[in-house]
Amino acid sequence: MDPTPNELRHASNRSNNGLRTDSNRSNNGTRGALRNFGSALRARLSAAPALSRIVSGKSTLSAPSDRAITRLFNDLFHEPISDQHQRYFRKYFGSDISTKTFNIKEFGRMFQMKDMLSQRLLTVFNLQSSAQANQILGSDIIRIARVLWSSPTSVKALILFKLFDEDHDNYVTIDEIRSFYEKYSSEFNFFKDDDHHKEVINIFLRGLFPINDEDVQQETLTFDEFYSTLRHNPDVFKSLYLISIPDQDKEEEKEFTFFQRWWLYIKNNSNRLAFLAIYILIQIALIIYVCIYRTIIIQNTSVWRVIARVGGMLVNFNFVVAVILMLKQLMTFIRKIDFLRSIVPVDDHIDAHRLVGGMMFVSSMVHAFGHTVHFATHTDEQTWAQSMFTTAAGIGWVGQAATITGDILFVFMIIMFVCALQCIRQRTGFYRLFQYTHLLFWPIFILIVIHAPDFWKWAIGPMILFVLEKIYLLKRYSTKYGRTRLKSIRIEDKNVLTLIIERPERLEFRTGSYINVCLPSITKIEWHPFTISSAPERKDTIRLNIMKKKNWTRKVYEHFDKRISLTTYPNQLTDIAVVTNNEQTVDTVRELVFEAKDPDATIWVEGPFSTCTSYIFDHEHVVLIGAGIGVTPSISALDSLIQRLQKERCVCPNCSTLSYNHERLNSQKLKKIDFVWINREIGNFSWFLDILSEFEAEQERYLSTLTTTSSSGQQEPKRYLDFHLYCTSLRKNERAMLDQLPYDLVANMYAAMQRRDMYTKLKAPTHVGRPPWKLLFSKFKAEQKSTAVFFTGNTMMAGEIKQHCDELGFAFQHEPGF
Repeated sequence: MDPTPNELRHASNRSNNGLRTDSNRSNNGTRGALRNFGSALRARLSAAPALSRIVSGKSTLSAPSDRAITRLFNDLFHEPISDQHQRYFRKYFGSDISTKTFNIKEFGRMFQMKDMLSQRLLTVFNLQSSAQANQILGSDIIRIARVLWSSPTSVKALILFKLFDEDHDNYVTIDEIRSFYEKYSSEFNFFKDDDHHKEVINIFLRGLFPINDEDVQQETLTFDEFYSTLRHNPDVFKSLYLISIPDQDKEEEKEFTFFQRWWLYIKNNSNRLAFLAIYILIQIALIIYVCIYRTIIIQNTSVWRVIARVGGMLVNFNFVVAVILMLKQLMTFIRKIDFLRSIVPVDDHIDAHRLVGGMMFVSSMVHAFGHTVHFATHTDEQTWAQSMFTTAAGIGWVGQAATITGDILFVFMIIMFVCALQCIRQRTGFYRLFQYTHLLFWPIFILIVIHAPDFWKWAIGPMILFVLEKIYLLKRYSTKYGRTRLKSIRIEDKNVLTLIIERPERLEFRTGSYINVCLPSITKIEWHPFTISSAPERKDTIRLNIMKKKNWTRKVYEHFDKRISLTTYPNQLTDIAVVTNNEQTVDTVRELVFEAKDPDATIWVEGPFSTCTSYIFDHEHVVLIGAGIGVTPSISALDSLIQRLQKERCVCPNCSTLSYNHERLNSQKLKKIDFVWINREIGNFSWFLDILSEFEAEQERYLSTLTTTSSSGQQEPKRYLDFHLYCTSLRKNERAMLDQLPYDLVANMYAAMQRRDMYTKLKAPTHVGRPPWKLLFSKFKAEQKSTAVFFTGNTMMAGEIKQHCDELGFAFQHEPGF
């Protein structure tokens, strides 16, 4: 269908605001200049009614005449640049470039293009001589920018046609398209391999070059035929919006006052702030109590001794809190009680433990410093050295050994604190040092009991719970609870392997829970946490996904990689059938199935321990966001949803009609999930492609049982889950427009022709670049009443996502990953 006059009037706005729509940016000066240029364009078209009819689609021709569009293209390029446009482009380029000259690379940088497209674009505007001389006038650059910025879609289509038309004969051939993409992919390689390249380009050509009644493909296209093909493929036609100039505008941020931002922060961090407030108030109360008790009740006049006692009291308190925060079974229990969950930071209990541990270290240093100065200034009967390093001071609960035990504690506390610092703990080879030095907890506990007469009163309760939890966790050595076996190992790629574990009989866990695992064949003393990526509803197995990073994970990967490579049992290498959108491909992947008595199959598990992902079923709308392998909690949730859908599925025994228990499904609180997965490499999506494919297929079956006709007054079926997949490596430059056009064309044509993505083979598309968070979240806000966002990934991305959540009033939960 040809564009209407109204569409023509807004063509320039729409085409150039495409980028602004995607990134939610705007600029009043840009819009004003664009409106004025649109008025001038309409005036010119009014003066040429025939041309106007052709461009707007009012002509009786089935497609616009290339002569008319070429004339409009030339008019746009050669029309004098108004003062208003001069001012706009002066601001856009940062200075007046009309009197300057630039080389090809500088020209490409202005429009965020590589060399090949830069040269092709110059030939589109008949500037071959400039390309050959490697000198482009600034005035010509401004004219090119104006055409890209303000032209209607018909002119943009002509520009695309000319980009493909390498020999400038006003025909585009199959060979020219192939040649174009050969050169383009040498600079921007988005194909997985040569076979993928051929498949994608062949499908693109099949969609672009029609096949006649004799089943022969047309080999050349005129512009009229080319434009007609684009217009009949809306998904491909929308790629024309990329024929524009990169948006230089800064993202428009919603202005918040200081108090609005403060209120949003309080609202979204209530449990953290409640814990912090209670924690600080208790310490202030303890400081006041010690000062009053020491100075007024027992009239201890030594200021330094009072300071030492304050430090000692805070050590007692912080020891208790630090121990409680690491009672993982207690944290799992608290998660189930809403009131306690609103006070205790169960989702940040490890971070809170670090905070409290740091405060305990500072308090111990204050305690030691107070006593050191007191012994130096208030000791007459013995020397300072005798007071510090012998029992001469006569203080302490056992054997008056407070100073000796204090000296040892001072050294132990420094060692434990320094080795627990993140900069030390996360260095290659240092994690085991952190583990070993943290075992100093036990001698520190014993020494403090000997050192301080009142410490046992503080510690007895938490330590009883701590010991009971450790005894409870000894179930990991029981076959029914934690000692189990591997069923298989699958090497996903060069960095990731999947463990399929026989589920212990009494291992009960919730969505997104994690377990600590030990592989005795690797080492018997190391335990590492991993999220269970399978659903709790799967009773026979659990699945873990391990990414090769450092130390233990590298040893595990290399051990099984070598085992598979050297195996002498071909029957242990399994053919894996991957079914995607009803198409099955069989691939021999590197999977090892273990025999019953294989020593490598032994694995011990400890746990499970719940995480904030278990809250997803408490909300109506949930956004699950995962970065890389951090997506495993979200995969567990998706797998759980698949199991729940399948549980409510039923088939009529008489007519084999598929149906679902819609009443029970509708009674669930969770109504909608948006799943966002960001990967650096396109191949990473294969890690969980089986789960995503299974959910797409199950959702299609579910939707097919619902009413699909809205014309009768009935509701359209609502999708239960939407995928939003992003690959950052496919778009090196977030601001690139024209440079992204060839990729966008083949991706959209492939999706239109095959009804699936050209990488994942899912129906959901794979987007390039980083997610436009503001646009995405604004869409969720418009569609849903309340939204909760769950993110697993690095803290930098978490901060960006949380800022958008705060602005829109979304609940936010973050798991930093292991």
